[in-house]
Amino acid sequence: MASGVQQWRRFNFFDKEIVKRKGGKPLEDVKNIQVIASTSTNGAGDGQLIFGCSDGSLCVINRDYEANHIRSFDISLQLLAHSAGDTLIAIGMDENETKQTIKLWKTDKTLVEKENTEPAKIISILPNDHPNSKICAVAITDRHIVLGCENGAIYFFASTDLIKEKRYKFTTPFYQAEKPITNLALVEGTKPHGGLIVYATTETNVLSFRLIPTAPTAGISTAVAVAASVSSTLTSTLRDRRPFHLTHHQQPPAQFNITILETHIGCSPRCAVLAQSDLDGELQFVIANSTGVFSYVGEDKRVGLAIEGEKLTIHWWFNYLIVVTKENRKAITTTSTTTNPTNTQQQSAILLQLAADSIHKTTTELQTLAVYDTNPQLQAYSVGISRIQCVLDEWGYIHILTGDGELHRLIEKDLHSRLNILFKKNQYQLALQLAKKNQTSKQGMAEIFKQFGDHLYAKNEFESATDQYCKTIGFLEPSYVIKKFLDSQHIDHLTRYLEELHRAKLANVDHTTLLLNCYTKHPDRINRLAQFIGLNENSGSTPDVELTFDVDIAIDVCRQANYLDEALALSAKYRRHDKYIKIQCENKRDYDRALTYIQTLKFDDALQAFRNYGKTLIKQQPKLTTKLLKQLNPTPQQIEQEQLPESLINLFMNNPDELLDYLEYAVKQYPKEHLVSTVYDTILELLLQKYSTTEDKKELDRLSHQIITLLQDSKIGIDVTRAMVACQKYNFKAGVICLYDKAKLYQQILQYQMKNKESDKIVSTCLKYGDEDPQLWIQALSYFSKLKRADGCRKEIQQILKYIDEKDLLSPLLVIQTLSNNESTSLDLLKDYLIRKLHNEQTQIEKDQSEIRRFRQESELFVEKIKQLETDPILCQDPKCSACKMDLDIPCIHFFCEHSFHEHCAYAVESATSSEITYECPLCSGDNRKWLDLINMQRVSKDIHETFHRKIDDQQDKFGVIAEFLGRRLFDKVR
Repeated sequence: MASGVQQWRRFNFFDKEIVKRKGGKPLEDVKNIQVIASTSTNGAGDGQLIFGCSDGSLCVINRDYEANHIRSFDISLQLLAHSAGDTLIAIGMDENETKQTIKLWKTDKTLVEKENTEPAKIISILPNDHPNSKICAVAITDRHIVLGCENGAIYFFASTDLIKEKRYKFTTPFYQAEKPITNLALVEGTKPHGGLIVYATTETNVLSFRLIPTAPTAGISTAVAVAASVSSTLTSTLRDRRPFHLTHHQQPPAQFNITILETHIGCSPRCAVLAQSDLDGELQFVIANSTGVFSYVGEDKRVGLAIEGEKLTIHWWFNYLIVVTKENRKAITTTSTTTNPTNTQQQSAILLQLAADSIHKTTTELQTLAVYDTNPQLQAYSVGISRIQCVLDEWGYIHILTGDGELHRLIEKDLHSRLNILFKKNQYQLALQLAKKNQTSKQGMAEIFKQFGDHLYAKNEFESATDQYCKTIGFLEPSYVIKKFLDSQHIDHLTRYLEELHRAKLANVDHTTLLLNCYTKHPDRINRLAQFIGLNENSGSTPDVELTFDVDIAIDVCRQANYLDEALALSAKYRRHDKYIKIQCENKRDYDRALTYIQTLKFDDALQAFRNYGKTLIKQQPKLTTKLLKQLNPTPQQIEQEQLPESLINLFMNNPDELLDYLEYAVKQYPKEHLVSTVYDTILELLLQKYSTTEDKKELDRLSHQIITLLQDSKIGIDVTRAMVACQKYNFKAGVICLYDKAKLYQQILQYQMKNKESDKIVSTCLKYGDEDPQLWIQALSYFSKLKRADGCRKEIQQILKYIDEKDLLSPLLVIQTLSNNESTSLDLLKDYLIRKLHNEQTQIEKDQSEIRRFRQESELFVEKIKQLETDPILCQDPKCSACKMDLDIPCIHFFCEHSFHEHCAYAVESATSSEITYECPLCSGDNRKWLDLINMQRVSKDIHETFHRKIDDQQDKFGVIAEFLGRRLFDKVR
């Protein structure tokens, strides 16, 4: 924790909201509870908020903010604490107990789970045993318990497992204070000495106790030996509450090195907490009183913080210190009840302070909750609340339970919002500290440096502004800073920034040129200018000499200054191939020398040179450049890595003949498995383009054959969509049909023929593909019905109708409606078709009527049989079991179907809704189940149809409803 300050800078880094359950429901379960103590499980059991209530119960709130109450003590609950692991301790009073009872829970599961509501351990203290005074403070780890009493005594217990431990020993206290103990804390593994430290406070003292390790006995760990060293007779009970009486042991008591950290200041209950140190990561013991906040590590005292006000409680959350103080303004309304003065005097002063007010007393006082960030030192949030019962943290929030039973939570704003708040108040130093502590990226830090520099620049603090701008190098665009220092009066600041830019090796040509100009404008900078340029001259032929400027920038500067020979010499010397070729092509326009230079390069460098300057070279020297490209001779691995030849296609944008020459060479020479479809797509388009411009018939036939062969080649992955677009673009009909056939797009073939009015090919297409796609016949019928021809397309329509009739593709009505569009179609064309259809329909009607008569007769028989079952007696005359054929004996079962069985031969069926057992006839159950399933299916089908029609009426999106029920197979045919 950092040193104290005189005044805290105040900001608003948190948002406060009232906690609600899922669905926005209010949290009513905590409205009327009076909290004596509280804790959270630090993520154990998925995180829990635990409130110890005045009636002795525990109110447990889970992650969904659902509250449950556990009855923990019969009379009252007084203390509550949770370890850094998964152990919860509660101290209170039970009936028939003269002393307080200690109860332990494991919180690795939520306390409201059925097997975890009862304590895992109950420790009852006998009347004559220690502790002999009321316990008013407690601290716990998963292996240690420390108790503080009103008489100032401090007791210690250690075990490898507090839950499974059977021998709890509390003898004489290891320390006796003069005043009641107000707070306790346990820290394990504290540096530099390690071991266990116990912190304790009274109203006037702060103490530190470091446990002195003792040698473990044979077969017993150190912690067990320490536990056994403190002996007493204690009654330990498990969940069955059976007492276990312990015997005395004579091991020496636990030994502590005692350090009195404070002799005149202490703190009240709930005004001490363990906090993580920002400096070394150690756990600090922090106390708060009216004079301020103080922290301690082991035997060392850290400098405190100046936070005024009467402290009621403090809490630590991540790097925040939460302090609740009492304001001077308050309004108290008391509803008094009769109280025995003698009993009141016997009440514990410490427990009264922890218990706050009686349930008969309503206090409305203004309390302030403030959240302090100790590094950087600022007040992150402050709010006034009428009364605060407790403050807890869990699930990444700070929870506040107020006196009126409302649970609030503080939500920390994101880092971006917090930084914006600091920016608005020009607190850039604080913003830098905050960003650094939150491990902000270098880009984010550079943005803060930039805004800080702008702020200083506006205040004419140019030197400091330059310091901040230099820290942005590598992230902030240099031109932003350069524009600010272009005036001659800022030449020193500009020179300094440009030098830092060159040291970071981030300078470009303009920056180097500008820096050289800055040097020349100052007579005292001539020597530095000579050194800057002289290093390049002194480097000789050794390319490894460290330069103060980039060689590439030097070459560019020479080129801009028209020192082309020097620039070429530098490029060749330092193997800057790209710059050499660029100067030859763009400045000197000597393309032959550029190609000659490329010919001397390795494959990778030559390929990169072609990619950068190939367009220019092909434009100026197409034949020679294409020849050099063919001579690259890449390996199969290089072809795959460099994506050849497709990555070089863009170089030939205005030279299609050379591109076709190069690609055909690549297809012949390169392995096919490394060639992608783009290569073949480009070859196809080039051939189609050439086909569209050629007039020679032999050449057209050759190109047409080459194109069709390319399209039909199944070994190459040609892009069908792209090929289709190309064939249509250049009106290559054979290619279109070939692609449709290859993709099995038969309807598109038919549509394409219809569009081109190729009537003679339509029926052939239907005959060829109609078995795979019968819809082709329907489309063909529709097409010919609309086609106006003298013969009325009679021949084609008859062929189509014959197929439609055989496959039953359309109803007669649709056929008539379709053909009605053709005025030349006569009725005799449909005569035979309609006669066949009517005959088939009549046959089906007669068959259906026969089925109806049969079902009616069966229904009458069923009705008569049901009537007989309801009115007439059934005589069971068969003396033998219908299943085993043995003589019937009691008990036996008779069914309405006149079958009789032994009880063990019939099917017993348990009811799903009751404990009754029913029986089914083994002989008739199969048929009965079949009929029941059919009835249930009809009932479900009826419900679905009713739901469908109801949704159609209610919903605006009718199509969406239909699509939904189609997906649920509502309209499937029943088979």
